[in-house]
Parts: sequence; structure tokens; C-alpha cells
Amino acid sequence: MKILIGMIFLLFSIAALFAKTHSVTFEYTPNVVPKSVSLAGSFNNWSTTATPMSDDDDDGVWTVTIELEDGEYQYKFVVNGDKWYQDLNNPLSAPDGYGGRNSIIRVGDYDKFTKPAFRGDGKIVEDAIYHTQGYPYFAKQDSVLWIKLRTRQDDVDSVQIILENKSRNMDWYAMDGTFDYFIADICPSENDFSYTFRIYDGGEILNYPRKFDVKFSELKNFHTPDWISTAIFYQIFPERFADGDISNDPENVCRWGGKPKYDNFFGGDLKGVLEHLDYLKELGVTAIYFNPIFSSPSNHKYDISDHMKIDPHFGDSALFKTLLDSCHTLGIRVILDGVYHDTGRQHWAFQDVIRKGASSKYADWFTIYSFPVGPVDKPNYKCWWNFGSLPSLNTENPDVQKFLFDWTRYWMNFGIDGWRLDCANEVGDEFWREFRDSIRKINSEAYILGEIWGDGSQWLEGDMFDAVMNYRFRDACLDFFAYEKISSKEFAQKYFTILASYLPNVNLASFNLLGSHDTPRFLTLCGNDKEKLKLAWLFQMTSIGVPSIYYGDEIGLTGGKDPDCRKCFVWDKSKQDGKLLRYIEKLISIRKKYPVISQGNVYKFDTPSDDCIVLYKKYRGNYAIIFINRGDDEIFCKIDLPKTNFLDAITGQKILFERSNNRIKIHSKSGKILISERL
Repeated sequence: MKILIGMIFLLFSIAALFAKTHSVTFEYTPNVVPKSVSLAGSFNNWSTTATPMSDDDDDGVWTVTIELEDGEYQYKFVVNGDKWYQDLNNPLSAPDGYGGRNSIIRVGDYDKFTKPAFRGDGKIVEDAIYHTQGYPYFAKQDSVLWIKLRTRQDDVDSVQIILENKSRNMDWYAMDGTFDYFIADICPSENDFSYTFRIYDGGEILNYPRKFDVKFSELKNFHTPDWISTAIFYQIFPERFADGDISNDPENVCRWGGKPKYDNFFGGDLKGVLEHLDYLKELGVTAIYFNPIFSSPSNHKYDISDHMKIDPHFGDSALFKTLLDSCHTLGIRVILDGVYHDTGRQHWAFQDVIRKGASSKYADWFTIYSFPVGPVDKPNYKCWWNFGSLPSLNTENPDVQKFLFDWTRYWMNFGIDGWRLDCANEVGDEFWREFRDSIRKINSEAYILGEIWGDGSQWLEGDMFDAVMNYRFRDACLDFFAYEKISSKEFAQKYFTILASYLPNVNLASFNLLGSHDTPRFLTLCGNDKEKLKLAWLFQMTSIGVPSIYYGDEIGLTGGKDPDCRKCFVWDKSKQDGKLLRYIEKLISIRKKYPVISQGNVYKFDTPSDDCIVLYKKYRGNYAIIFINRGDDEIFCKIDLPKTNFLDAITGQKILFERSNNRIKIHSKSGKILISERL
């Protein structure tokens, strides 16, 4: 197949407002006649609709001109709303997180942003300073307004926001290798107000030359569930968690604990989960994410045959209702895995197409290239990654949409607390916008989590998802803790780059996982080194965002790639790692007890060595310091705080730091969590 190519022409025009603005024209020539072409990139939050391209003279060349400030941006061309293409005419590119690559464009005098900058030298890189009243620099979350300002990284001492002539300091929030980001949360006392910024460095004071006006009541609200930022998630693959009812086991069920294969069964079910809710409660779990539970012929249940029925090998609707009510009684919320991109081949609608061919009233629910429908091993229909068992749904068909939204509303009214959306990037944006509106009318506190493996900005503007599965968080943890292939500075850069992508409302809701049903177990990737896993847990449980435990990780379950990562849970306590279990229970209890851990932003950090990182957090006048030392040697860390009482949250020991002797020893392969106590 001929690869689509494009060309970029840069036309420069300077606008005066710190960051210089340039007109940039993008051109793209498809090899087919498309219905639409758009430009998506880091400059428009990867929106597939915000920047449409046009072919006004019908010569096959689609163009668009946009205004961009000095800087580096990533982009792709989007054909017909869902086909993403790299610009192969542009040699600059970077991995896109999905196995492909994004094109890179550097606009204006980008080199000035790569030169070293120094705090306190009185020289402010004015062109780097940037703010706009759009995400991810500006967002309303209920009664709070989040405001972010960009500066050159390591360039300025401090930043203030000026509201109606009253100033307050903004907190340093994140960095991305080129820029620093400062944040402020405003709770307006008036509906109409204005704001601007003041930047300090050495003896230099720089006033932002523009005021931004706000009419608070007219702003689009980006609400995330009130409960989500303090949640502790536990992911359950139902077929492998516990077998509570042997009478509903599949035929040829294997002995519990045997070797998992793609097509074998062990009998796990919903009654098994119900019987072990006390275990989850004791662990500290406050929310469960279930892999699919609907009727399906497979062990993973992603090939749904009936969306309205619980799989009979798991139980029935009555049992699920009992489980759901029991979870809620224990303060545990439940979200389900929603598969909207495809069905199973045994789904009743697809079976009707197999029987009736083109005359089936469901034929246009799918994309069938020819009739009759081909066999599963030679599909002549659109299917997920060419798996014939997973025929793709035509989610632009109004009848398909009605069916899927009816299904969604049915289980929402049943009482579930949200959805994890499988392969979310393979369904159109308009579908997800209607999805959000539909379920939020039933439950305004429902959690909407998209399966996105890279930057989720496109879906996180308040009209689609609350968060995405934060695989970028996992990748950073693997590189630093498991593989030890990056230094603490590089780890900090990776982590804070993730935070820089979003505002705090999204980062607080981000699904921070170390493993899932789609990945090898974290402990296995650590070479079965449990100290590495414990340090990764310490970071996970002290970071903002929603920590998720993949079932069995807490007892030392191992496993390689799918299906090995889907082993049966080990309920024999003599075969569990009790020390690991008690350690993560302790970390969870600390996170739940001290809001500064779950809610507090890192306002500064230190990297005393390549193996050690120190993170300073604060929240509503409370402070915490997290120390992590993965190295083989102990290290003494300086503490950059005034005289303060601290509690070692893990050991319970009280510590008093004097400014003249603010040092603490961190043993090899260990960490500490210190919580401030007011003097």
C-alpha cells in the first residue's frame, strides 16, 4: 500500500507577546479521496476535529494554516476521523506510544530553548513564557479554576499570579525537558475577574503584558468524580481470581493453579470474588476494576456474545447485584470493562449476518467486504487487529450507537460506578462525547477511564474521559526501578513530563498502574527482585493519581507475557509472600491516612545521586518528604526545610530536623515517607 505523505511549509510572522507567533502551513496529499482530513498534534491536544484541513481547489492537496509559538510540537494527519498517519516527508519524528511515530516540527528560533538557563542570573527567556485560556493551561473544575504558566526550564526563581491587583505565589508543578510549568488553583469570589502574571529571577521582575478576563459561570466545567483521587483500585481478571461455585465451571476445567493458556479455563467466578471481599477490604481496596464479565465463549470475555447477560460461568445478574451491593456496603466502588469497538463472532447480531448475509438487518452494523461471511481464520470483514473472533462494530451507525448506549445505561442503572473503555482510541470522539453525557445523566460521579497507552490529551478536555490508563507512569517505573537503565534525574524528567501534559484535575484522576492483564508482571520484569517491586510501590502509593494493584501482585505472583500474566490467584497463605502483602498494606494505610500523600503536589525535588530521588509534597499547610534509594549503598540526604517535627510513617519514629543538621540516612534499596508535624 502506498504510504500517505505530506509536506510542511513554514511562513513566519512575529507577534509580540513573549512567545513569538508564526504562521505554519501544513500540506498533505492522500492517495485516496477521503471524506475528511484533519491535523492533530500537541498544539491542539491531539483533537481530531479542532483543526480540519481543506482541499479547496480539488487538486488532492489538503492544507491548513495555524498560528504556533516558538517551540517543538508533535503531530499527525487524521484521515476520515480515525486513520492516523505520520508525515513521512518530514525526517523528524518520535515514538507515538502505539508502535508508530509522530512527526516533529520545530517552529521559530527553537535553539534558544535548548541553551542552558540558570535561576538567579537575572536573565529571563521571555519567548518561553506562555499561557492560554485553553486546556492544559486553563480549566474549571467545579468551584476551582486551574491556571498554568510556562517558562524556560531552570530559568526563573518564582512566579506570581495577579488577581485584581492582589498577588499570590504560583507553585512549581512540572517540567518537560524544555519548559517549567507553574500552577495556581483559584476559587473565585466574584464571577467576573481578570488575572495576569509576574515573573522573578535574581533582581529582574517581568510583568506579563496582558490581562486575561474571566466570566466564571460561562466556563465549561471539567468535573472528575469527587471520590477518585483517594481511591485504591484493584484489578480483577474474574476467571483467575477465585472459584466460588464449581457447579458453573466450564467443561474441561483445569486444576486451579495450572499453567494458563490462551484457551483454557480454571473456573473463577463472581461468587469467588464475593467470598473474598473481606480480603480486599483488609488490603485497603476502595474500588475494583473488573475485566469483562458479560456472556462470551473465551476466558478473557472481550469477545462478547450478549451484552445484557452476565457470563453463565461467572454467575448471573442476581449474583452480580449481590456482589455490587456488598461492595458498596464495604465502601468499594465497581467499574466494568466496556468493549465498544467490537463484539465476538458469536454475538447474536453477527450470527444473523452469517446466516442471512447481505439481507441481514444487522449487516451494516459491521464492515463486511464480501458475502458470504468468511471463516474465523480467514476473515473477510473488518476486525480488531485481524482477529476473526473480534468483528469490528460500525460505531458511526445510529442503530449501533443506540444499542451500545442502551447497554451502557442498563448497567449504569444496575448501580455500577463507571467504565474502563477498551481500545478507546479506535472509537470516534463524537461517540465518546455522547457516551459521557449519557452516563453522567445517570450518575454524575461515574468514573470514565480510557485505555490509552500514550499521551491521552486528546480525550482529556472535559468532554470525553476523566483519565487514561497511565502506562507512561508504568514505563518510567520500569526504566528506573526494574531495569535500572535511567538515572534519578532522567526518571524525574520522565515523571514530570507526564504531569506537564495535564492539569491537576486529570493527574489526580490518572490510573497509575504497574501492571495489567496486557503486560508481564512487574515482579517478573524486576528479575523477581522484591526490593525493586517494593520501591516501585512506594513511589506509586505516594504519587498523585489513582494507584492500581493487579490481582496477585501483592502476594508475589509472577508471570510473563499474556497468557502467563493471567495465572490463578494463590489462596494458600503458606505459598503467599506475607512480607510483601504486609508492606503494601502499610503503604496503602499511609496513603489513606495522610491527604498530603494522595492530594499533595510535588513542589520541588532533589536527586542526591543517580540512584536516589527526594520528593517534597505539600497540601493545605501539611508537608511530606519521600526518599527512594535504589542503590547498593546507603546515602545521606540533606533536608531543605526549616526546623520541623516529622513522623516516619513506615516505622512510626518521630524525627526533629534542625536547620544546622538537616541530614537523614537512607539505607540501600529502601525508602522513607516523612510526614510533617506542626511545632
